[in-house]
Amino acid sequence: MTSAPSPSSRPPARKWPRRRRRLPAVPLAAAGSQQMTLRRAPNIWAFVVLGGVLGIVVGVLVGLAGGESAQFTQGAVVMFMVSVFAVVGLAAGAVVALVLDRLSVARARAVTTEVVGEDDPAAPQDAAPEAVDPEAEDPRPTDPRA
Repeated sequence: MTSAPSPSSRPPARKWPRRRRRLPAVPLAAAGSQQMTLRRAPNIWAFVVLGGVLGIVVGVLVGLAGGESAQFTQGAVVMFMVSVFAVVGLAAGAVVALVLDRLSVARARAVTTEVVGEDDPAAPQDAAPEAVDPEAEDPRPTDPRA
């Protein structure tokens, strides 16, 4: 007969350090300009899903291109190939997304942004749009040769 250790006799759970160091959030300035980092990051899930769909398509083509077998039906071969290539496609899509994410970090650039407060008089006010008279003269320049 074995007895499970009581919760008090277990060693405390070890907290592993995070692999990715998170940068602290930078609070926005009240007004004026502020230095920020700009980068274009890929949508990782879109790449994973696209890789899976492409893997399924390749699996169907490979399964249908294979010859007949005495042991397995054509449908079984196609489903096996679809499952194998779907997993490979998912993994390949994830790897491509991570590589592109690392490239976007390397290509990040510093930009200066203009922070506008809510009580700033230079901020555009919510004003009603002006009515446009359709009979008014066209403000676009006309061709003098006409």
